[in-house]
Amino acid sequence: MDPKTWAADEVRRYLSDGIDASDTEGASGTGKRAMVLGSTGPFAQLAGRRALEAGGSAVDAVIATSLAQIALAAGSWVSYAGVFVLVHCQAGRTDSLSAGFATFAEEDDPASIPRAPEPSGRTALVPGFMAGVAAAHERFGVLPWPDLFQPAIHVAEQGFPVGLVRERQFAMRADVLPESFRAKRGELFRQPELAETLRGVAAEGADWMYRGPWAREFVDVVRAAGGKATLSDLDTYEPVWSEPLRVRFHGHEVHTGSKSLVQALRAAEGVGDPLTDPQALYELIGISRQSTRPGSHSDFVLAVDAEGNVAAACHSINTSLWGCTGLFAGGVSIPDAASFQQQVLAGLGPGQHVPFPANPAIVLRGGRPVLASSSIGAGLHCATLQCLHAVLGLGVPVDEVVRRPLFHGPDYLAGDTVNTPLEDRIKGKRVGSTWQQALARARESGVPQEQAWDAVMAAIPQVIEDRFDPEVVRRTEELGQRLSVRPITERTIPRGFWGGIGIGDRLTGGRTPFSGGRIEGI
Repeated sequence: MDPKTWAADEVRRYLSDGIDASDTEGASGTGKRAMVLGSTGPFAQLAGRRALEAGGSAVDAVIATSLAQIALAAGSWVSYAGVFVLVHCQAGRTDSLSAGFATFAEEDDPASIPRAPEPSGRTALVPGFMAGVAAAHERFGVLPWPDLFQPAIHVAEQGFPVGLVRERQFAMRADVLPESFRAKRGELFRQPELAETLRGVAAEGADWMYRGPWAREFVDVVRAAGGKATLSDLDTYEPVWSEPLRVRFHGHEVHTGSKSLVQALRAAEGVGDPLTDPQALYELIGISRQSTRPGSHSDFVLAVDAEGNVAAACHSINTSLWGCTGLFAGGVSIPDAASFQQQVLAGLGPGQHVPFPANPAIVLRGGRPVLASSSIGAGLHCATLQCLHAVLGLGVPVDEVVRRPLFHGPDYLAGDTVNTPLEDRIKGKRVGSTWQQALARARESGVPQEQAWDAVMAAIPQVIEDRFDPEVVRRTEELGQRLSVRPITERTIPRGFWGGIGIGDRLTGGRTPFSGGRIEGI
């Protein structure tokens, strides 16, 4: 698992792949014995493949990939102080793991937590990511825990090449990022402080972050910025194992932790093909609007190992690039995910988990897994609904599904939730203010609370790619659904990114455009 022992040309190629631009086409691949697939960070998927080649489990591959994704992102859209959710299948039994953010016990006035872009330590929350991957490894891991950290440590210590995209992101956050983040295109970006933290966690386990040196630094950093973190908050944090929710859909049983996905699939039974049937497109958009709320997440990983075990995961910083605080502990970026969830936090008690509406899923047929699925982005629920509907309901193969046109999020969202919202904040715009203000107006006008969301959504167009048949689009609008048709390359699309692994005699993996990851089959 140490990249220093891998072919140097392969390491360089995977570290450089896609650093200047994202692809505009879906990607797919096949495997005979095992597979790992992820969003962003081709080198991270190489790490996952190496874990599988070393005899590791599906969970080992997910962990190695996730750890490397965060180092490659420099803690921008994913963080070791972020969150993690997993659905796992072994011998027909499925389990769900949620490691979301938790509240601080001393935070007794969530409504007064500052909103972005005002920086404050009060916008931090108890992280769940590292506790989550440790819990997953304890139950389903095969390879030694320290081995899974080697690729991420290599990235942090040896560096990765900065491309045009990353140079631009560093420049956008120059107001809050440390001086070491001023790297330019063509330079190697190294994270020595992060490498030391990762070595500590690799050697001592997750306790290093929840009860050891990192925990103390985290508390000191957050409290110095006005936050209310305590060592007890980290010491008492526990991820939650549970049985997944289940829903029957076209002869399949979908296992997930997402209530929204369950509701959407129940409503979508019997809906036709949205690429050719305006009524089907109208109905799917309506279903997506009824069962989802604003939110997005940042990286997904799917894996199937040689024993047939399946893992579907999502992890996130749950904010735009690095957040707005610029707080780091041991080289780990500290999210400001409380800066937009004041109302949710007000309904939670000390130490309770903040809802994490990601939707990884594993699909079974006759008790055997046939598909792993996960998604990210502002339109993650829209993308998941369409792709699962196409694979399970219409019989479209995974490698074809990822090349079909999609509708994405409603037009109240601000682009891809990583770059575009940040640009809006820099310009002084309040992200999400359009729908928040419309919701407030609906309630003020006397619309009952349970109907307010529908009243707001009725006036907001759905963003749809221009690859749909114009006649289907026209007739869908005639049915009463407003649409905003945009070129697939437009950055203001509130995009959803989906990945899936079809499981049968062969493994077939695919992911939708722009998510940037690789499909590694063996």
